[in-house]
Amino acid sequence: MIENYYFLLKPFIAVLVLSFLYSILGIFVILKKLSFFSDGIAHASIFSLALAYFLNLDLVLLGIIGAIFFSSLIFFLERKTKLHADALIGLIFVTFLSLGIILMSFKRGYQPELLNFFIGNILTLSSFDFYLILFFSLVIFLVLIKFFQIFILVFLDRTEAILRGFNVNLYEFIFYLILAIATILGIKITGVVLITALLILPPMSASFISKNFKELLVFSPLLGCLNIISGFLLSFGFNLPLSASIIAFSASVFFLLFFFNLFKTK
Repeated sequence: MIENYYFLLKPFIAVLVLSFLYSILGIFVILKKLSFFSDGIAHASIFSLALAYFLNLDLVLLGIIGAIFFSSLIFFLERKTKLHADALIGLIFVTFLSLGIILMSFKRGYQPELLNFFIGNILTLSSFDFYLILFFSLVIFLVLIKFFQIFILVFLDRTEAILRGFNVNLYEFIFYLILAIATILGIKITGVVLITALLILPPMSASFISKNFKELLVFSPLLGCLNIISGFLLSFGFNLPLSASIIAFSASVFFLLFFFNLFKTK
């Protein structure tokens, strides 16, 4: 009986690793107010995903290349124009999403792959994608460990970071890159629509039970892993969509902790 579910082992490990990664990155996303950035990158990646599908290339690999390009473009435009970051992200979002849909229209007939881009499909995770996810997740973890204290300083007190001689723009660009790459890594499983929820829900929920930043760093990954495991059980226990099950459970945890915290303070 258990042997029938071995095909889920790699996707489960991949999502668990990504959940831990997203739970840490999500803390910085909330601090820097970058949730729209990750959402914009995810939707803009439809173009690179469609291009990969059209040329019969690996979706995740070309998606990562696209994410690097989109995040670099946003960073460059943000500093070379007087436009607000949200407006620039929105511009990249709609432009490349539209181009991706146009590109997909050249494929004749029914295209379930386009739907997979938006909502994800765990069965499309190949062995190559699995090891690609593990490799880039490890790289991002190492970058976070190396620059962790600097990222905290840059995001919490930019002026102090400048006074200490740090190249603030460089570290912000590095974070843009790793956030963009991390966003792409989970798209095959959760799709572009729900990927941002994996980033922001664990740290948002953890904020209700954390008294300081150190506790937030502990509770956010724990809740992220709880959400993933529970989402898997819900999905395969009741034959529900995996990504939606994970996000629905994550949102339930958030509101449960919110109301508990609300009544506790009264």
